[in-house]
Amino acid sequence: MNTSLSAENQRLYTPVNALKAHAEQIQAQSLSDLLSSNSEATLQRAKALAFTFGTLHVDYSKQRVTATTLDLLVEWVRSCGLEAKRKALFAGAKVNASERRAALHMAARWPATVTPPVGMESAATFCQQQRERMVDMVNRVHQGHWYGATGQAITDIVHIGVGGSDLGPKLVSEALADRPSSTKVGVHYVSTMDGSQLLPLMEQLDPATTLLVLASKSFTTADTQFNVRTALAWLSHALEVDEDTVCRYQLIGVSSKPEKMAEFGIPGAHQLEFKEWIGGRFSLWSPIGISVAMQLGMACFDALLEGAHAMDRHFLEAPLASNFPVLMALMGAWNSQFLHIPTHAVLPYDGRLKSLPGYLQQLEMESNGKSVGRDGHSVNHATCPIMWGDVGPNAQHAFYQLLHQGSHTISADFIAVASRPAVASEKVNHALQSQEALTLANCLAQAQLFALGDDAIPQALRGYMAQGYRGNQPNSVLLFKALDAWTIGALLALYEHKVFVQSVLWNLNPFDQPGVELGKQLATSLYHTLSGKPVEQQNVEDPSTAQLLRKVTEWRE
Repeated sequence: MNTSLSAENQRLYTPVNALKAHAEQIQAQSLSDLLSSNSEATLQRAKALAFTFGTLHVDYSKQRVTATTLDLLVEWVRSCGLEAKRKALFAGAKVNASERRAALHMAARWPATVTPPVGMESAATFCQQQRERMVDMVNRVHQGHWYGATGQAITDIVHIGVGGSDLGPKLVSEALADRPSSTKVGVHYVSTMDGSQLLPLMEQLDPATTLLVLASKSFTTADTQFNVRTALAWLSHALEVDEDTVCRYQLIGVSSKPEKMAEFGIPGAHQLEFKEWIGGRFSLWSPIGISVAMQLGMACFDALLEGAHAMDRHFLEAPLASNFPVLMALMGAWNSQFLHIPTHAVLPYDGRLKSLPGYLQQLEMESNGKSVGRDGHSVNHATCPIMWGDVGPNAQHAFYQLLHQGSHTISADFIAVASRPAVASEKVNHALQSQEALTLANCLAQAQLFALGDDAIPQALRGYMAQGYRGNQPNSVLLFKALDAWTIGALLALYEHKVFVQSVLWNLNPFDQPGVELGKQLATSLYHTLSGKPVEQQNVEDPSTAQLLRKVTEWRE
């Protein structure tokens, strides 16, 4: 508590009330005020808001914060008991109270050579054992010793999953398998329940050399079950063997339910397990990531885990005021709760990161998209903003017009890569370097324009350029030295811990997702109706849904 306050003010003082009062002051001060001058104070502020961790650099100087803001934010997070709750998280306490579970996804990337925190030991040991099983499977495929039902070596993997069993592995594959020369085998991701991703693969791939990976924590997700049934029917028909034989030779199961994998017909030697204390959207680091290892090799997968583990250690050990996940969480909570900014854009300026906005949508909105606290009471303030975004150069030609001159205020993460290794002839590399420079220039220019608005227009262009750039839109710039496995691992772990810190600030459980379940249950009843099957539990009827069912039935007939 601020001891300089009067007795009455001390009685009313809380970090949240102090931040509310401070936010009113900040609203009267624009980012242009904080950035436009070249005074010593402005330069020092910018320097104090830039942080480097390994090959990841984050610049918060375009956020609407001052040194006072940061002090108040750190006081807030400390008053919420973050340090004790962080310790409990890593010690395996049942931080997922509604499901009475720990949340120990960090154990999946904890090295065997490093002693884990007290309480994580058995979890880390289990994860390391499963990783050894994964290594054996990956090596068999890479050495040409995994044979399909007709005796031919595997050349392609079809990874069947949805949500956390798809988004993380797919993101890493797209980011790092940008050239065929960097891949060991082909990997193809299938998640949509309508079969649209699976159908082209049936024409493209050789069924005799295709291995299916069925990735499903519960092993009951309808999307995944229907896709794998169709895939098994394809392989069975093409190879002229029964589906049980396909399961024995050309199917790997990854789940927290080994008994269900066995019941499905997957041999024990082809099963990989992760425990209930790893949530689906936090499961990339577990055997759910086997397709990444198949495609890129274990050395690459190990580097991914090493980057994430390095961020784990930093989150555990660094002071709050310089802690990457804490700072990112505080900036986000400040924008949504105190500056009342309802949406947050993720804008990667590298096409290899095109799936990052979608990955973060699930990670953040499924975790903290809640308005009921751990105590069962409704919260009376904003929590997680709406996450959205696209690859920056494409977005510039789509929705930046609204962002710059429309009526909506957003916050944003701009993400850029400083350099890419040479990949071709000197002439081609020179052309690629020019493209990289242009991409970086656009990223930095857009971040500046978001912040400064009309004040970003150079003096020489004033009078020649349209006015009305709103500016004052807070944003962070995340810069990678290069887009490699270590950096991606550190980045994704940074966002994971950001989610946890914000859940502490907002008193939420970030590890359950009750809002996901009811829609699935309603869909099951409607599926039975559309399929002509007996309906076990009738849905609530409404005239809109009823007339749509009639139209669908009419057209299907």
